Amino acid sequence: MVYQLLYKRYKSVITYTSNNVILTTNNIMAAVFTVRPDVQTRVASILDPSNEGRGTGWAQEMRAFCLAVRQAGASREPLFVQLRANRLYPSLQSEERWHNMLTTLGHCRPCRRTGNNRATVLRDHDQVLIAIYRIPFPKATAAEINAFLYRANYGDVNFRFYHPSQITQCEKRIGLTRKRGSTTAFQAYLPRNIRKRFIFWNFPYPFGIADIRRQDLIDLDECGVELSTAEKDIGKAYVGKRVKQAGLYSKSDKYNLLLAISGDPVGNRWSDIWTGEGTTGDRMIAFIERIINDLGPGTPARRYCFIMDNLRYVWVYCCVCYLFVHCVSYTQASSHHNVQMATIIFNAGHRLAFRAPYYPVDGPIEYVFNTFQLLLQINNDAIEDGPSLRQEMNLCIADIHNFVPYFEYCGYWRT
Repeated sequence: MVYQLLYKRYKSVITYTSNNVILTTNNIMAAVFTVRPDVQTRVASILDPSNEGRGTGWAQEMRAFCLAVRQAGASREPLFVQLRANRLYPSLQSEERWHNMLTTLGHCRPCRRTGNNRATVLRDHDQVLIAIYRIPFPKATAAEINAFLYRANYGDVNFRFYHPSQITQCEKRIGLTRKRGSTTAFQAYLPRNIRKRFIFWNFPYPFGIADIRRQDLIDLDECGVELSTAEKDIGKAYVGKRVKQAGLYSKSDKYNLLLAISGDPVGNRWSDIWTGEGTTGDRMIAFIERIINDLGPGTPARRYCFIMDNLRYVWVYCCVCYLFVHCVSYTQASSHHNVQMATIIFNAGHRLAFRAPYYPVDGPIEYVFNTFQLLLQINNDAIEDGPSLRQEMNLCIADIHNFVPYFEYCGYWRT
């Protein structure tokens, strides 16, 4: 019996049958879903290989027995004739084919089942080239990969261009998946910056952090948050329809977040939220003093090390190209490379180290900011204006219970 249920809100009709469910919207077929069978439903019995072209082939033992019967001259005995009539014994045609295979190939093994799937198109040498090409160019398009393969196979008369779907299937076979990418600045690959990063990771303090335990590290950075930060950008809709939803669509003051996180399993964190100008030297000094008061003076048994990005070098490069960026970054650089701030840290018995420039991947705080933005997007229904945004920012910071996984992911392994 067929039942119909009308959803007035979406103007769609769901039709139920014994085997499947069909969803129609505005009289247009949208999807077909198979109904899950009842519990303890048994599978169908395996039929004889010769029935209905199942392609399950006779076992090798049966083939050997059939050839032995043929060699003994008993293939047409009444017993075997009766078995053939009931499709319980291989036919004479199969017996003849196996005999010819045994004569020419030396065996009568069945062929491997392909499942009627097409053979792999992009494989062997070209597949290896794609795997190598994706290392320096992970964001390359299918057209760029085809151009690379053409140059790599120049002069090969058998070369062919591949469809984007074939390239995608090849990359799927070798374990490549599509994901949101990031960009590393060209300046990060300058010899001096590579050397600074090596020193930061492999030399002891004061040159690096190789001898500092993870639980003694405190990473610090700032970011800007607006109402649009909590808005989701991606949704789903039918083909030709817009993805639209009621939500945030107004300008608001920019909220600045100054956040410090500890690699200690306790999950200590310090934050400061305000509107207006960016992070000034005075605000950074007040923030450091607040952290020092919570930590107490450092001792030979335990001294904390503050790590932060090296914004001084950002200012050097930006001032050459963009005067406006120079003005903005200069304030931030003065907050990180502030002599008074460093003096407060050193006088309290703690330490200070700067990460290599242009390597945000070395900062656990950068990944915490990503989680922070995701939590804001999850809770965007509770955000309506600036004050509610500020409240959700504090809640999202408190929702992150432990920062050890972020430090471990960046490579801070010493405990």
